[in-house]
Amino acid sequence: MSGRGWVKWLAAAVLLVGGLLYFYYVFPGRGIGPQQPVPFSHRVHAGVKAISCRFCHPYVERSAGAGLPEMEKCFFCHNVIIPTHPEILKEKHYYETRRPVPWVRVYYVPDFVKFQHRPHLRWGKLECQQCHGAVERLDRLPATKFQMKFCIDCHKLKKAQLDCWLACHQ
Repeated sequence: MSGRGWVKWLAAAVLLVGGLLYFYYVFPGRGIGPQQPVPFSHRVHAGVKAISCRFCHPYVERSAGAGLPEMEKCFFCHNVIIPTHPEILKEKHYYETRRPVPWVRVYYVPDFVKFQHRPHLRWGKLECQQCHGAVERLDRLPATKFQMKFCIDCHKLKKAQLDCWLACHQ
């Protein structure tokens, strides 16, 4: 090989190996959310088992946040269904020691926004998936930071309140 020929082959090999490593290690994880302390699959619970969002998120229509389910609700089923699975046992340890599971937050709304689920569900007649996506198809939820453009586009489409101070920034 000539003096520069081997450099081109080496560069091509490095790019090829780098590309393969990216598609093997990085690409499959893109778009999935953070790892939780106890793995929870929305695909299994909301999708396969068809459990309503409101069963696990009981405060969605009466408070600012949808709320996380109490662990008692998890063990309503998991005292009988796969109660000895290692991840269920891990959650049971949190429950028995009265320590909250340190869930990693995935949905963010800026602090200066006073978002309420109630008007969106009751008067806007929105389904959870319209903002949160098809969670029933996902094992891990991707982290989402709701931006004003997302909200304004939806409000325009639905012909909803657009007065910033009356609607969101009160």
